[in-house]
Amino acid sequence: MSCYSKIKQCFLISVALGFSSLALANDCGEPPAAPALVDGATVTMDEIVANSEQVKAYIASADQYLDCREQVIPTEEFLARPEAEQESYKADNKAVLDKRNGIGDEFNAEVAAFKKANP
Repeated sequence: MSCYSKIKQCFLISVALGFSSLALANDCGEPPAAPALVDGATVTMDEIVANSEQVKAYIASADQYLDCREQVIPTEEFLARPEAEQESYKADNKAVLDKRNGIGDEFNAEVAAFKKANP
């Protein structure tokens, strides 16, 4: 094997390893989509219960997604990335967490409206 072939082979291996580390963060998939919330003042009991199940499923999916992404942060591949890229990744995690918490709070407000409309 010529010296050029060895260099080319090492370069290709390095590129492949680089792509695998880039894919590491993408292994978690896309953030889950939040469900639409019902209007607690006008829905039926069946509708609020169904919406509750959707919200619970969303929160569980968001937790799983965030857990996956948090496992990437202490890896050597992540820490080798530029600081701006690391901060962007962490900011994306915070946005998902804020949305997850917000949906829970908003749903609780709709439950309170349901209880008020249906004493």
